[in-house]
Amino acid sequence: MDTKGIPLDFLLSSLKEKDYVIDWIEFVNTSLEHNWKLKGTIIKIEQALIDIYGREYTDIIVRKLKDLYKSV
Repeated sequence: MDTKGIPLDFLLSSLKEKDYVIDWIEFVNTSLEHNWKLKGTIIKIEQALIDIYGREYTDIIVRKLKDLYKSV
């Protein structure tokens, strides 16, 4: 199945310019509802975030998501 969408790193870059952020909890919940694997989702988030926001910010977001979704 072909999908259409905007690459996450492009979206993050555009949102950062406008001082917007993504609701990562909602992002992960939606990805799980669409049968994405949690580990793969977090890896995609991490890869996109590090390019735009750097390691320190990325580590905080990823750590909090992993802590929140431990039981999933």
